Amino acid sequence: MILSLGVILPGFSQGYEIAVTIENIQDTVILGHYYARENIFIADDTLFLDHLGSGVFKGDKPLPKGLYFLKIGNHKMDIIMGDKQQFTIHSDISDLIHNARFASSSENDIFYQFQRHNLSITNKIQKLTEQWIKAPTNEQKTAIQAEIQSLHGKERIAYLSQAVNSNKDTYLNKYLRSLMPPLSTPTVTVTDMEGKVTDPGDRYDYYRDHYFDNFDIFDPELLRTPYYTDRLLGYMGDAIPQHPDTICAETDKILIKAQYNDEIFRCILMTLFNYYVKSPVMVHENVWVHIAEKWYIPYATWSNFEQIERLRFEVALRKPCLVGKYAPPIEKLMSLSPEQFEAAIDTAIKSDLNTGSIIQDFRQSVTAKYTAILFWDVGCDHCKIMIEELYKVFEEGRDKGLQVVAIQVASTKNSKAEWIDYINKQKFLGWINGWSPNSVKYMGLYNITTVPVIYLLDDNKNIIGKNLTPDQVKRFIEAYEK
Repeated sequence: MILSLGVILPGFSQGYEIAVTIENIQDTVILGHYYARENIFIADDTLFLDHLGSGVFKGDKPLPKGLYFLKIGNHKMDIIMGDKQQFTIHSDISDLIHNARFASSSENDIFYQFQRHNLSITNKIQKLTEQWIKAPTNEQKTAIQAEIQSLHGKERIAYLSQAVNSNKDTYLNKYLRSLMPPLSTPTVTVTDMEGKVTDPGDRYDYYRDHYFDNFDIFDPELLRTPYYTDRLLGYMGDAIPQHPDTICAETDKILIKAQYNDEIFRCILMTLFNYYVKSPVMVHENVWVHIAEKWYIPYATWSNFEQIERLRFEVALRKPCLVGKYAPPIEKLMSLSPEQFEAAIDTAIKSDLNTGSIIQDFRQSVTAKYTAILFWDVGCDHCKIMIEELYKVFEEGRDKGLQVVAIQVASTKNSKAEWIDYINKQKFLGWINGWSPNSVKYMGLYNITTVPVIYLLDDNKNIIGKNLTPDQVKRFIEAYEK
């Protein structure tokens, strides 16, 4: 292959000029960059390769530093965009990485040595994996696995460390350093004069305090990499205790520090908000509500009025019933005793909406160690399945202090009659059966938009679980009893 690296023309020292030759293809080439995540690509420039496979990207202003790429059809090659943005690239479409050659870009020369080394390790691991599959004994599998782990860890990290130490004061150094894993926890602990451990959490604290030593999330030049989001969320998930109050406090610290740069602030705020709002983890609702109220609503100037107002509505809807909150009241709650249910077969109780005993404040009158609140509707088939499952859990959990308040949400004469008949037929008379025919305010306080819904409260009537299945109620109690 004859290399034709070309000559960089003068006059663009303040901007960028990247001459490209890709052999054996004539196609459109996109110059773009990664943004925070591996699957977010942003195009910066395009060109069409001529009959020789050549073209030149030019711009009057320098591109922000970061990891960029050339995309040709289904092929892609990464490039470092540092201080020097006038250079040439030559490769062949058959193998962009191994055929890549650069002129006037020592950073990319070294970067591609690193990439080729990584590919070599990957190929070795693939071959060892095939050997591991075919290995006849556990001893051989163990030996092969150890070799794979060594390649994954020691050899890859050793090469990366050498590359980092050899290329200081360059963007390549910053980028390669960002690939290093968070610093390992020290093997020693802090001891006092007598040799006793004074801080058992020292290793954990060290890991947390040094998590970003190699990847500064407040550096705008690292936004244009594929790993920014992963590193930020890795810290939030691995380096701090997973209690909602702790997560919220750490979020505040990060966002306060991020405010010096609008782009960093927006990226971090959007990343954390989107992650926690989509998370299936129950207590993460507390986190996104906190982020929305304290940060997104007042500071997300890029969102329109309708988005902010919708979010404001959601926050107001969810705040009263977050995990950890004191359970909201259920006004004008009425219950029927087992005797009233049984008597209703032959009396007017079915048609009298106001017959029953008023429970002024169930949070005071129900003194159980655990209280499950079931919101359900007798006309809902799925509700019937859930209430039957929950009654079994109730019978099993009574000796652990479980009580259930099962609230029929429909409040018409017909629904009351149907409700009474169903409870009598199923003999669900051991727990508190109630309804609130004169007020539905509780449905807003508990954010009941559909049924069935189960909340679980502790002995202080604080919410410890919500939107649970009967089996989850059982497992929650088992966990709390340990």
